[in-house]
Amino acid sequence: MHAPSPTTPPVSTGVVFEARRLRKVYHTGEVDVVALAGVDLELHAGELVCLLGPSGSGKSTLLNILGGLDVPTSGELIYKGWQLDGSQENQLTLFRRNCVGFVFQFYNLIPSRTSP
Repeated sequence: MHAPSPTTPPVSTGVVFEARRLRKVYHTGEVDVVALAGVDLELHAGELVCLLGPSGSGKSTLLNILGGLDVPTSGELIYKGWQLDGSQENQLTLFRRNCVGFVFQFYNLIPSRTSP
């Protein structure tokens, strides 16, 4: 392996996200739906990750929790040493504002343009 060129910044391999025993349970009437059941995960800087699974397996739930849009029922979620599980809404707002970005599959938040 050769040394990177002076114009190429080094890639950090530090842990960005850590999830330990992450659970998410949705309560719908008398039924509990377990969307995540004890997920352990480490995501490293510079790493490319592909999340695959059948419909209903918890992919969107996991991404919503990692992005601070939802909170886990239990477990630990740490972003660069910042303990996110149990955070207040204002702390999650700062996290979303300063640390993550979203590209939604559906752009329902952006109104369609209409002609005058």
